[in-house]
Amino acid sequence: MKALNVRSAAGLAAMVMGAVFAVVVSARAANAVWTPKQGSDERKIVLNAARVPIEKDLGQPIVFEIKSLRVSDEWAFVYGKPKRESGGEVDWRKSIYADDVKDDSFSRLAAVLLARDGQGWRVITYSVGFSDVVWQSWDEEFGAPAWLWPPLN
Repeated sequence: MKALNVRSAAGLAAMVMGAVFAVVVSARAANAVWTPKQGSDERKIVLNAARVPIEKDLGQPIVFEIKSLRVSDEWAFVYGKPKRESGGEVDWRKSIYADDVKDDSFSRLAAVLLARDGQGWRVITYSVGFSDVVWQSWDEEFGAPAWLWPPLN
């Protein structure tokens, strides 16, 4: 059996430490979440996809007043208030929620979970007007990572 000399032992240790570092960095990168900058193509693409079911339900074009926008390589989460493109309030009377808005517990907020596939971003689920934290179960229901959700205040 050949003994390792100090130089080869140090090299081996450096290689092992490098491999451990690479695994840690890769694991962190897999959990990386960010908010795309305003005006960026990435932000526009995610929000355009998130708008589709909300606009259908509301019967009018909208923009989001963003409360939280969190994106990872595979997932995106949009949480905000639908507004008219002019910035004004949505006309809820035109929406499928017209009767619900009369209830004080209707929040006028929207949450959208999206996943990236080979075609781009697709909506997995969404909710409008909720009075509780609707996304708390979405990790179990849809396989989305819980670290995607915004911190609860």
